[in-house]
Amino acid sequence: MSCASPISCNIQATKEAELNTDVLIVGGGLGGLVAALELRRYGYEPKIVYTGLLGGHHTLGDAPRFAEDVDVKSIVAKAKELDVVEGFFDGMFIYSGDTKYVVRYKHLILATGGVDVPITFPNSSKAPQKPAEETLQNPPRGLKVVVWGSTEWGLRTALTLRNLGNDVILLDNSAYLRDTKYYEKIKNQINFPVVTSVLIRGFEKGTLTYEVVTGKKQNEIHQEKIDLIVSAVRMINPYVPMKLGFKVFYSFELNSLIPRRTNIGELLTLDGTGRAVGGSNVYATGHLYGAVRENHVVQQAKLLAKYIASKDGHEESDAVKGELDKFLVTLTIEANWLYNLSNRLEKGTDGTGRYVEPNVIDVPHWASFWPQMEDIEDVVICPCDGTSMEKILAEIKRQNKLKETKIKITHEETDLLRQLKVPQLNFRGLCAESICPPYAAIILGAALAQKPSYFLYGKPQMLYGETS
Repeated sequence: MSCASPISCNIQATKEAELNTDVLIVGGGLGGLVAALELRRYGYEPKIVYTGLLGGHHTLGDAPRFAEDVDVKSIVAKAKELDVVEGFFDGMFIYSGDTKYVVRYKHLILATGGVDVPITFPNSSKAPQKPAEETLQNPPRGLKVVVWGSTEWGLRTALTLRNLGNDVILLDNSAYLRDTKYYEKIKNQINFPVVTSVLIRGFEKGTLTYEVVTGKKQNEIHQEKIDLIVSAVRMINPYVPMKLGFKVFYSFELNSLIPRRTNIGELLTLDGTGRAVGGSNVYATGHLYGAVRENHVVQQAKLLAKYIASKDGHEESDAVKGELDKFLVTLTIEANWLYNLSNRLEKGTDGTGRYVEPNVIDVPHWASFWPQMEDIEDVVICPCDGTSMEKILAEIKRQNKLKETKIKITHEETDLLRQLKVPQLNFRGLCAESICPPYAAIILGAALAQKPSYFLYGKPQMLYGETS
């Protein structure tokens, strides 16, 4: 077995074996490593299975980090003393080397992190584009590079590439920088343009055309000759939760699909009405939890380890409650959006027990933007197999018996949107199942003003008649 990344694995197992462990940790990112080290203090012998890099994207680049008190290199060095193996977990089996292991565990921690995903725009499939994590593992020099994304990760990526002698420009479709706190920390080191409120119009013959929304009568149109687009847009990778049967829902705060979970990280099961009805032996930490700052990742991973130990009688429940209270205080001060999201995922919207998934059109997925439906037929919605919007729109036309699909988000056409039949995504193959369904569901949700879950689990019965 060889894995270039969590979404690109070539599995060739010729042998079978069994593997038993008290705690299986899937993912070698910061959250998984910290949880494993903390569990070892309680006498556990966790097994870590990972693809990619130990420590994940936190180990890449030479730009300053926001949380300087977190020594990522030291954590990675300590983790090498643990039971760590390169491999892939598909929800049932571990594939490592040429062996497929039947795995049995008491607790399962998902620390599968985020995945850099391509940005989509007209002719994006023709543009030279790479994810930031892949780019920084073997960074170029002397190129004209556009970095997309003004989060800490995007700014760190851009700063690293500029320090290596590339001509860098950072773009984002957000009206404001997405991480102003980190920008203030490193702004004296930035000697490249940072442009927000950007709409990419297309790419042709080495030239990227984009529009900057100015708020004036006319927007600015820019053209740049570029060698490479680097996407620093990260989506949570919900592959294992989906394989295990946990439903995932769109979160506009994370621009991702994420399973319901408690503030500690325990994944929640749902009853037939969609209410959260209890916990499980499956937990989320690291980026899957949603804590994107390194210090939040470390604090939550330690809390999770303490909670697991309390379930097995190795720690007092009062100690867990105390650590949880400290963690929630940290979030309310440093990441209030995450605190609010965590409460909705655990307790439901307005305390109802049910999570109300927003329409993506309310807060478009920032990896993808298009100004008109007419411009998106060539947009690739599955980076793994090249499936384009043209193919999906043809299926929507067929299902709805339409001559053309031209949906505009207006009051007059609300009924049409409610009545619109949408196809369920049914990708096959390891790569496609890793990232394509949630990525495609978000893009389709934004394009057609539907909830992403409709494309994964089907659309509920509507009160309106069928389209004709």
